[in-house]
Amino acid sequence: MTSTLTRPVQEDGWLDAGEVTLGERDAAVRTELIEAVRLLHRRGALQNPSSANASVRLPDSPGHVLISAKGLPADISEQSFGVVTLAGDLVAGKLGPGVRKVIQMHTLAYARPEVNAVIHTHSTHTTAFAVAHRPIPVNYEPLLNRGQPQEIPCAPYRKRNNGDLGASIAALLREHPNTRAVLLANHGLLAFYDSPLNTAQLVATIEEAATLEIYAASLGGSKPIV
Repeated sequence: MTSTLTRPVQEDGWLDAGEVTLGERDAAVRTELIEAVRLLHRRGALQNPSSANASVRLPDSPGHVLISAKGLPADISEQSFGVVTLAGDLVAGKLGPGVRKVIQMHTLAYARPEVNAVIHTHSTHTTAFAVAHRPIPVNYEPLLNRGQPQEIPCAPYRKRNNGDLGASIAALLREHPNTRAVLLANHGLLAFYDSPLNTAQLVATIEEAATLEIYAASLGGSKPIV
């Protein structure tokens, strides 16, 4: 990444910090992130793609992540991203106004050194649990296979614009150091893992688990794995 512009131009709520130029390894993880988004569309886990976002840590640009500029459309391209610091400052590419409000959710997850990708969605059945303020239990074996060892906890509802949501997420991450995902009350899902494709697979599996939990309720409820 060669851009060093730190004072973006504001246009109709968008921030524009010039062209994104990536080195070979950084470009490779961008390609994987694009494939991860396409996987989520194929798996039916992006029912509301305009409200979703995703990011990846840039291996050759320490302290920087590549983040989707606006939603996760099926036709997402190499030009659909901005580069931000872990402090949330845009240094290359573009960001829409909606994404600027949720950057902190991503950067908090990157405080874990093993996290290299973050995906936020409003997938229907997963978000139903968030709206109900209920954790998703790990009663669906594929969740364990995807690296989620415990129930997916739910962070209390907080507003995004004043830092309260970030504080709520940070507290939940400290309380649950082994979780790879958290629900955001009345909002959606935040998942984080070691690569874009593994994170996307986890998001899709969480949506499957949430769907099955809702169906199992009519049969007396899901049962723990024993």
